This record gives sequence, structure tokens and C-alpha cells, in this order.
Amino acid sequence: MKTFSALLLTALLIPAIARSETAPGGTEWMGDARQWSVGFVGEKPSYCRLVWNDELGKTVEFRQSLDSIMWLVSKDGWEIPEGTTTKVTLVGYSGTKTVPAEFFDGKTLRILPSAEKTGVAQIKKILKNSFVGTPDMELDFAGNEGHWVVPLSRLQQMYTTYVNCLNRLVPANQVSPVSDKTQPF
Repeated sequence: MKTFSALLLTALLIPAIARSETAPGGTEWMGDARQWSVGFVGEKPSYCRLVWNDELGKTVEFRQSLDSIMWLVSKDGWEIPEGTTTKVTLVGYSGTKTVPAEFFDGKTLRILPSAEKTGVAQIKKILKNSFVGTPDMELDFAGNEGHWVVPLSRLQQMYTTYVNCLNRLVPANQVSPVSDKTQPF
């Protein structure tokens, strides 16, 4: 019995980094809480990952670099044909909105794929509002996939970790716009 208890305790104490997935190029996991994780990917260009994993095969990921941001949703078992486009309905605190989504890889859709300022601004607004206490968001897919509830309300405690990751993206000779080292003059 002592051996089993020791093994269980050891498994629970293994850092999340050791149990987390590794992205191509490697993700350095900086922290996690309540199914959300923040990771830094040092490949060029470097980016931060904010990932929700429901531990049943569904994931939602925001990837942000210095000059881009994307929103990805994945599910084990999806077989999305290359070139696929679809619509996803977002139901949240600001109402209901249907947005475009497109193929990213065989099991992943990229939501709001437009590189235009409007798509980028919408994703940044979702993140910003989530960090200050937004209710959860429901995703309704055009196909026969059931609706998902993405727990954005759990993101508040990841704010500092995410900002620390974003600060790592800024070259050493520049001050990050999200840093506490900025000045009003």
C-alpha cells in the first residue's frame, strides 16, 4: 500500500511540463491552471501558446507572436479535408456571432482566419475580456459536431503567466507594451 501511495503522490507531483504535449520546435510550458496552459515556443518566429485541453480530445488554442495571432480548435477523431472552409457560431457575453473557420490541419480548424485587422482585433478582444472575467463561450459548429463550452471564465489566473510569455517575445533592446517598465513620458 505504501508503494501505491508513493507512486500516486509522485505522479501528482510530476511537473505539468513533463506530462504536456510537445509542439513541433518544442513548447516550454510556463504554467497551467484549471485545464488552461501557457507555453512559449522559441522557433522563429517565436510565439506564445494559450491552450485549453478538456482532457477528452478537445482543445482550443490561441497562438500569439509579435505580429500575428491565431485561434485554433482541434478534436481527436476529426478528419478535416484540406481546403475545407466552414462557419462556427460563437455564443457569449456579447451575443451570438457566426464567423468563418478553415482547415489548419487534419484535426484542426482555424477560427477567424483572416489576417485582416478585424479578425486579429476580434481574437485579441476575446482574450482581453477573458482575462478580466468573461463568462464561458459556446462554440456551435456548422456540421454535426455538438456544441462546446470553452471555459474562458477560468482564464483570469493565467493572466500574469501569459503576459510573462508575451514579454519574452520582445527583443532585449525594446520595452514590451505589456511590461511594468513602461513610462508615461
